[in-house]
Amino acid sequence: SSLKNNYTLMIISVTVFAYLLQYIVPGFSQLLVLDPSISSVLYRPWSLFTVMILHGGLFHLFANMVTFYFFGTPVEKMVGKRELLKLYVGAGFIASLGFVGFRNLLYTIYGPEIAAKTLMGVQFGSMPTLGLAVGASGAVVAFVGAVAMLYPEAEVLLYFIFPMKIKTAVYAFGGMEVINIVAKLLGYHLPVIGGFASSAHLAGLIVGLWYGRKLRDK
Repeated sequence: SSLKNNYTLMIISVTVFAYLLQYIVPGFSQLLVLDPSISSVLYRPWSLFTVMILHGGLFHLFANMVTFYFFGTPVEKMVGKRELLKLYVGAGFIASLGFVGFRNLLYTIYGPEIAAKTLMGVQFGSMPTLGLAVGASGAVVAFVGAVAMLYPEAEVLLYFIFPMKIKTAVYAFGGMEVINIVAKLLGYHLPVIGGFASSAHLAGLIVGLWYGRKLRDK
């Protein structure tokens, strides 16, 4: 009953259950994972949505769902459960399109792989341009953006570590993702953040900022 009336918790429950199925049901992840190659997307269009219920590890799942709980809850209280679901699925879909579009751009520029490079004595690793994607980050980030537009002075912990106002956190997060995207366009696979799906994150964030501004203007 509580899940029926609280879509934030329902989405979290479905995602946690799907995470368990990844380890129980053979072929579950392979069926639902997002392969950004155009042929795969055309053959498996559902993966643009199902990528949101898959995660690469327990911390990945925990970080996304905890963030969604704290930012999804106030949005749901304001707009209701159906609007929350529409924003979550819609932002996740747009994030997937952003990921597919950017990765195919990289493929057009570099072919199957960005080769390792060295800059000022620092070695930057290689990466496949059409690597697989899992996770709800693009959808979750939309709620961070929406709340940032509604309550810009609210205090948050960026990456659960750095305390700052949410508007500052969004600037910092967005800036880091832009740096990662530019680095990839230049052929550099940065350590740590190089593994982030920054194109999906930015697409989701833009949707959230747009949605939050609509709510604020009302």
